[in-house]
Amino acid sequence: MEIKDRSQEIIATGENRRAELQSKVMHDLAVHKDIVQVHGFYYSEKENLLSVDVVPDISVHDEAAFVAKLISEIQPLVPDMQVVIVVDHNYSE
Repeated sequence: MEIKDRSQEIIATGENRRAELQSKVMHDLAVHKDIVQVHGFYYSEKENLLSVDVVPDISVHDEAAFVAKLISEIQPLVPDMQVVIVVDHNYSE
């Protein structure tokens, strides 16, 4: 796996791009204290789409701002693709 750093823009360029991106995206999102869980990773070059599901903790009140922030962090990994963050809710608390 080769990762090139282009002034804060990290791009996976190895043979298994999907696995590299999944690992990087899941790690980057998991470090957020306001995210309880990250799951549901979907990547399709054919559809030009990267999607991931997140479960925020109860401190997140502005979902639109939360999603926009996460997209802005993930978008540099796949600059020519659509990035979708799906917010799931944990109703068990």
